[in-house]
Amino acid sequence: MARAMQIHRLDTAHSREERRLKGCDFIEIEVQRRFWWHMVASDWLLAFSGSAQEGAYIFQPKHMNVNFPSNTDDELLLATVVQQGFPLSVPTAFSGSIQRIKMATLCREVVDALPSILLDSQEAEYEVILALDKKFHEFIKDIPDFFKMDEESVRKNQAICSERPYITWQRLNLHFSFHTRLCRLHRPYHLEGITNPKYAYSTRVCIRSAQTVLELRKAMDEIGPEAGGYPARFWRVVQHVFLAALILATDVSFNPETPDAEARKAKVLAAYKSLEKSKQESGTLFEGVQRNMQTLLSTLQKQRPQVPVAPSETELHGTFVGSDEVAGTNHNDSRMDMQGGTIASGELDEIIMGEENWEQLWSEFVAIAPDLDVPQWNSLLEDVDFGSGWLENV
Repeated sequence: MARAMQIHRLDTAHSREERRLKGCDFIEIEVQRRFWWHMVASDWLLAFSGSAQEGAYIFQPKHMNVNFPSNTDDELLLATVVQQGFPLSVPTAFSGSIQRIKMATLCREVVDALPSILLDSQEAEYEVILALDKKFHEFIKDIPDFFKMDEESVRKNQAICSERPYITWQRLNLHFSFHTRLCRLHRPYHLEGITNPKYAYSTRVCIRSAQTVLELRKAMDEIGPEAGGYPARFWRVVQHVFLAALILATDVSFNPETPDAEARKAKVLAAYKSLEKSKQESGTLFEGVQRNMQTLLSTLQKQRPQVPVAPSETELHGTFVGSDEVAGTNHNDSRMDMQGGTIASGELDEIIMGEENWEQLWSEFVAIAPDLDVPQWNSLLEDVDFGSGWLENV
């Protein structure tokens, strides 16, 4: 529809000349720019997010000519003014969206620089990863001061955040997006970096960014709804919290004797609480997490035979949609519970989804983590799949 409306040609020389001769409503032009770049940014962010769409994008830069939207508040837009907006150093309601576009552009550059997903045997040169890492850090260094997370910047911009509460939410989102993707960039190397000094930097970056993701997730709950934040309802928040918890679990696995091992283990166990909150907010949202918990269960079963075989995804389908009946099973059937007893199939949804079992599952997983080897960890991380429904908002 956007192409049919010629939005991808919105700012060509021909279009600009036509607007000069015939006139136009520049508010409408600005809205079209915002709409277009929201679609483009979503596409490019998904191309490097660990989702099913990773490694490919639809919108080609050379196939469009659309200027960035203006950095301005809605009420300041004028129908008769061509150039509108403030420098990026001035906070507006659209400041977060502009940084989202910049982050998305960086994600597209990453996809272009890495080997094609169709070439399974080809791996990226580590120098390429380090060059992309440098771009990520240059990006976060150059963001406006009111979006920075260091203590001095946060303190200095308290008045701005009080006047514009959404800046706090945009700031958290921006850094959440940054650290999830920085972690994704280095993830293929972080296990090897434990024993190979060449990749040690990737190990440090992965662990540090995973810890930051969990800290940012906690901070999201501390801001009021007036800032626009309902983190438990966002697909990508749950997805990245889950992956960050697994990254930290690998650290516990390979470094169980370090002085802060128990503290790091506690962070992994704490992650389940935010996932549990997401379940309470949306049963449909929780389906992807539940499916991946089955991956963890399978891992546990290989290491601890007394843990029963988890029901298949098909059998759990009724649970995901909130039904009191499990598809494909009979209520007279029974299954083993986690303690080795039996439960009726009709109770299976409550057992699997119960908070105590979630906590037990995470505890079991962290306890067995030191026994997992590198191939098992790689298989676990690569098998995490949230399906095509996991949409990016940042």
